[in-house]
Amino acid sequence: MGKGRAKELIFTCDMIDAQEAYRIGLANKVVPQAELIDYCKKMAAKIISKGSYAVSLAKSAINTGLDVDLSSGLKFEADLFGLSFATADKKEGMSAFLEKRKATLTDF
Repeated sequence: MGKGRAKELIFTCDMIDAQEAYRIGLANKVVPQAELIDYCKKMAAKIISKGSYAVSLAKSAINTGLDVDLSSGLKFEADLFGLSFATADKKEGMSAFLEKRKATLTDF
């Protein structure tokens, strides 16, 4: 959602439903309420199945990248990428990919 749409919603206090929130990019997914907890558990399990250090680095790259100029953001991302290559998970992930098997991640 762009800055203009965000300002419009905040300044007018207009209420929108879930479908509209999804349409304008305010929500990533809309599920029936009866399926919400199950969906959230599946999403959490999917994220947890990834290396927590890599997820942490990705989160940091996204959050920082939004607040700096392009050059600084690219340097920060490259630095984090370098950190990720120093982990056992990187080696395991690449080996698993080449061997066409699921990786067993240890986080470091």
